[in-house]
Amino acid sequence: MSIILGAAGYILPSQIADQKSYTAEDTLAVGSYDHPVYNSTEEIPLLLKSDSFLKEALPDEKDEGVAEIKEKLTIKTESKSLLTLSYSDEDKDRTESVLNAISSTFLKNDQKLYAEREAVIRSSIDALEGESVSENSKVDKERFLYELKNTQLNLKAASVTDSETVSETAGGGMSPKKKAVLGVMIGLTIAFMFVVIPEFFRESF
Repeated sequence: MSIILGAAGYILPSQIADQKSYTAEDTLAVGSYDHPVYNSTEEIPLLLKSDSFLKEALPDEKDEGVAEIKEKLTIKTESKSLLTLSYSDEDKDRTESVLNAISSTFLKNDQKLYAEREAVIRSSIDALEGESVSENSKVDKERFLYELKNTQLNLKAASVTDSETVSETAGGGMSPKKKAVLGVMIGLTIAFMFVVIPEFFRESF
């Protein structure tokens, strides 16, 4: 019995192919330029799973496809400035392309917002430096310049700090070898029960 179950546990997986899934991950460092959505680890997950954003990132997807992507997209907050984006699918190429489209669209929009903010601050600095002020206002001017330049130095656009290679996961769980071992163990247990239980009842009655 144990040998039969063990053999079945080994042969069966080779006859039935396990379903495979693929997962791609990007680690996103959030930017810093005082934007209420693109600089917030609380708001970004809502943005990335919104219909408007996903249709921008994946314009060829129909409503059904967008809904499916929402289910398969996972966004985990690692810290106040780091997010991990994960996408899983049974098709390797689609897994890579979907996550890449989401990440690249976010970075493109983020870069545009960052550049606009940086331009405003740079313009303010240039205007203030070229402004003539009285002796009494020089201290205030220098203080404002210092604050603006310090803000400019701390501006940062978002970036992908780590992009994990697509990983393959077997959907079936155990390998044929492990299934064979489990089959043998079950077989031994059943064989033991066939021997012990009748003997137990014989002694009891």
